[in-house]
Parts: sequence; structure tokens; C-alpha cells
Amino acid sequence: MAHPGNGVTIATEPLLAEEVLAIAAGASVRIGAAARARLAVSRAVLLEAVERGDAVYGATRRLGAGADDPVDEQAAFQLQVLRNHAGAIGDAVDPLIVRAAMTVRVAQFALGGSGVRPEVAEALVGLLSADVVPFVPDRGSVGMADLALNAAVALVLIGEGAVLAEDGSVVSGAEALAAAGLVPLELEVHEALSLLNTNAFTLGSAVLADPRLEELGELADRCLALSLEAAGAHRPSGDLGPYSSTVFDDVEGGGAWRSAVTVRELLQGSFLHDADRERRTQDELAFRSAPQVHGALAERAEDLATAVDDALVVRAENPLVDVGTRSVVPNGNFTLLDLALGLESVRLALAHLGRLTARRTAVLSALARPLRAEGRAGIPGLLAYTAAERLNDLKRLAAPVTLDDVVLSEVEDYATWGWTAARTTHDAIDAATDLLAIEALHAASLLRGTALRLGDGTGPLVADLAALLERGGGAEELVRGAAEALAGS
Repeated sequence: MAHPGNGVTIATEPLLAEEVLAIAAGASVRIGAAARARLAVSRAVLLEAVERGDAVYGATRRLGAGADDPVDEQAAFQLQVLRNHAGAIGDAVDPLIVRAAMTVRVAQFALGGSGVRPEVAEALVGLLSADVVPFVPDRGSVGMADLALNAAVALVLIGEGAVLAEDGSVVSGAEALAAAGLVPLELEVHEALSLLNTNAFTLGSAVLADPRLEELGELADRCLALSLEAAGAHRPSGDLGPYSSTVFDDVEGGGAWRSAVTVRELLQGSFLHDADRERRTQDELAFRSAPQVHGALAERAEDLATAVDDALVVRAENPLVDVGTRSVVPNGNFTLLDLALGLESVRLALAHLGRLTARRTAVLSALARPLRAEGRAGIPGLLAYTAAERLNDLKRLAAPVTLDDVVLSEVEDYATWGWTAARTTHDAIDAATDLLAIEALHAASLLRGTALRLGDGTGPLVADLAALLERGGGAEELVRGAAEALAGS
């Protein structure tokens, strides 16, 4: 992977979301001297507690329901912890998310709350630098630390587990480490738990959702502008009042205001501004209410970004090794409910967006009946059925996932389901992207070859989409191509 800029140095300050994104995408990373020093002090504090004989969860005491039972033999216990927690199944987590999760964990270590040796953090950096991506199954976390997912990473560090090769195949962790010139890590007291007890996958996934949501908002505004022209080219349609500054002056700067500004800019110079064109009194709400719906999504995405920033600051360790008080404190800092609720809210907003885009697609599909009858539509008529199914997906994905009750042991009796919230949010973004691409294809089908004057922003986009239709291809190719054209505008 390319290493943009000069890379990222992990210091004692929390990483920014954009730094996590950069490392996930391949930027070089190193641990700074100050962070190494803090790790060493944190380790010393933990060892002091162990030497005093304090009851330290995961160090001198076992885990879960056995939290009051002493640990007999440390080396065997560390291996037992990793292997016992490696219970994830399913498809491979996206490598970008795996890299983001490893980055988050290194940054959390650098905050000094874990008590691990600097060598443990360096081992994770070694995987990132060599682009060794552990194979992490995507099912197995209840969101109170992504234990099973983290175990898949930790096993690779010790020369076990599995790794995704560049060609998509899976190789053993030992083979991948050897090929990268990395030496398996030998774990010492408390380090197995420290590699596991974090919601790094939930947080890393949420970090990656933010730019996807921003791009999706841009796609939504472009689709709306295209559909306004497509509808206006084939029927009397309303004027552009619903997107005017008059309507949005009261909420200047907000999400709805920004959406309306974008639509006006895209339609600058369009035939829709012509005073003599035939008009109807009002268009459907799927058109008129779109800026408000797009704005709601944008503001939910901003709330999520704030929750991400807040979570990156937290020393998410249990127990927390506090350098300032030289104490080891049990806590629930891994309970990222604010982040999980932010993800839930985003999915609800995406479902509302989907309802509007699917409805506009239905309007455009009806207008395209003559083209289909003549064989000139350029797209399969049943793409509208696909849109209906993707809307069904969006509605299903909008259902809350954070309320399910779970009792896993006497002391583990609550869960946020944060990883499920993050995973389904990416699924919802995929579904919404498909819906917008299908809408754009319907609009382009109605606008290609038109003699009408298109907007400064929509004209080039229609040209790109028309070229896609001319090349032809199956439905999958058309939808993927339309999504790329929308994103590249």
C-alpha cells in the first residue's frame, strides 16, 4: 500500500480519526519515544500490583465467572486466554477495518492504561508496517470488548491464527510472520487480556464509516438534482422553490441548508429555471422534502463523528492501569454506548433516505415506460424490483440492535452490541449506495440525448452515465458503474 505523507507517529496524545484512516489506508506508522516511555511506566505500575499480590483481573486472577480464582502458571494462562477467546466465525472482516482496529489498539496502548510492555505495541505496528492482515471472522462480538475478533489478531502475533494473503487466500499466521521477517511475540503477565479487552473493531469500523457517510450525502444530492431534471424533461414539474435560499434561511449552515445549496449549484444554468416551461403546482414529497432528509442524515453522521472522537480519547482498559495514581482500577470504559447509539441513529436516517430515493426511482420508472416499450431505456426494467429489495434491506437494517439482553456469566450481564451496530451500518451504506445508483441510472436513461439545457453540475454527470449506458453490461456492472460515476463527479 502507498504511504501518504510522512506517516504517523503515535505519541501520548489520542490519535485523530483522520490519522486512523491514514494508517488503515497504508500510511507508515511508528511509536514515538514519549509513548514508549509511558508504556514502560504503565508496565511498571502493573508489575508493582502483581508483586504486591493484589487481585488484578487477567493478571493474578482469572477471567469472567472465575474472576476471583488465582492464576497458577502465567505462560500457560496467557495462551489459554487467547485460544479460549478465539470463537469468532463467519466471513473475513474487511482488511481496512482490521488495520483500523489494530491502529486503534496501538493508540489505546500509548495512552498508558493497559500495562503492556512496549514490545506488544511494537508487535502490532510490525503487522501494520508489513501489511500482515489477520483473517478475522466477522461474527463473535457482543460489543463489550470485541473479544473474539481481537483474539484472531492476537493469535497471529504469537505465530498462530490465520492471515489474508494479497490474492485473497488464507495462510497460517506462522507462515505470514516468517515471510514478513517478524518474530512471534511471547506474552507475559496480563498481556493476553490487554490484547483482547477493547472495542477496537467497533471503533475502527465507525472511523471508516464517517467518510463513507460524507460521500453518500454528496451522492444523494447529485441524484436528487438528476431526478429533478429527468422528471422535468418528461412531465410538467414544480419549480425549484423547495431548494431556494428563502426556504432555508432559518437554518443556515445546517444539514438541510447545505443540501439545498448543493442542489442549487448542481442545477445552475438548467432548463428548470426557464420561466416559460410548463409547471405543476407541487412535486411529490420525495422531491420536495429531500433536503430535509439529506440534512438529517448529515447531522446524524456529524454526531457519529463526535462520538468517534470522544471514544478515541478514552483509556478503554479493564482493569485500568493508572500511571498518575499508580493504581489498577476495574471499570467499564469499554462500554461505548454513545458510539453504538450514534450508529443506530445513522441507520435510521439511511432508511429514510432510501424511502425517498426508491420513491423517486418509481416515478422515473413510470416516466420511462415509452422508452422501455421501444427498447430504448438502456437499463433492465426490473432494476426497480432490485431497488425495492434494497429498500427492504435498509428498513430491516434500521431496526435497533443495541437492546438485546444477554447474560454470558455471573459478572457479564450487559452488552451494547456495538460491533453489530457498526457492521450493519456499513451494510446499510452499501444498500443506500445501490439505491442511489439505480435512481441515477433511471434519470440518465430519461436524460441521455436530450436537447434540453442541463445544469452545470448535472450535465457532465449525465454524459458519464450515458456513456455507461452505451457501453451496456449486466445490472451489476451498471449499478457499480453508476455509483462510481456519482462518486467521481
